[in-house]
Amino acid sequence: MTRTRTTRVRIARAAFSTALGLLTLALNTSCKIDTIVFSGDVVSEYKLPITVVPDSLRREVTFKSEGETIYGYVLRQPGSAPRLTMLYSHGKGGNLAQDDEWSRAEFLWKAGFDVLTYDYRGFGRSTGTSKDETTLESDARAAVAFLLTQPGVTISRIVSYGHSLGSVAAIWLATTSTGIRALVIEAGFSNGQAMAESADPLGIPVGWLMAQPMINTTRIATVTVPVLIMHGDADVQIPVSQGRDLFAAARDPKQLVIVPGAGHGEVQKTLGLSTLGALLRTVTNAATP
Repeated sequence: MTRTRTTRVRIARAAFSTALGLLTLALNTSCKIDTIVFSGDVVSEYKLPITVVPDSLRREVTFKSEGETIYGYVLRQPGSAPRLTMLYSHGKGGNLAQDDEWSRAEFLWKAGFDVLTYDYRGFGRSTGTSKDETTLESDARAAVAFLLTQPGVTISRIVSYGHSLGSVAAIWLATTSTGIRALVIEAGFSNGQAMAESADPLGIPVGWLMAQPMINTTRIATVTVPVLIMHGDADVQIPVSQGRDLFAAARDPKQLVIVPGAGHGEVQKTLGLSTLGALLRTVTNAATP
């Protein structure tokens, strides 16, 4: 074998070895990425933070999603008058009883709406495992089905509200639940790759390693109900550019609210209760409580 041919063989073997190594890394990374994105804080019982919602207006509920038990809380307004219900899909890495998630659900209640906040499977007390966006979507669909069993709740009285990772479930609901009232996205992302890049400044192309691409911009383009997108311009986890991308892809009627100085979990508090309530009443065409 000539020296040139020997060199070519070595290069080919090295290239094959490198490719095999990268493939192995990709497969392993895919599992790790999905595990990180879709993992929550599991608890045996909810220890709610200090709450402004009286016990009489707050109750723990359960419902089924593909055989798994999903836990949530219904926060109800006082009185018997029918209200709109915010179906709140929260962000990743926690559960509904964490301070930031619970306070976000409470803020919606203080704005004058009934609220259903729930944990995806594998989050909080919910059983099972969240594997990818399809399991989030199934749990969100089960949440809608549960709400429709509640007195006075119709599909036209449900608002799909998603924060961060919850934007996946919220947007999907708005595309599949005919007659839903409106869609509200807080600190949402444009797609899985963009979300990964915002967490990784090196921009490693990990989106294709995920089981599902989570392309929110494609889905929101099919939403036909009113859309409100809120994003803080100081959000370092999901940059405000992704909120702008969602807005650009959405159909009219739509509204974009960029909140100066607000970080990833600070949009509501930075806006303030009065301003947030006014925005929500506008997008849902609801009367002042």
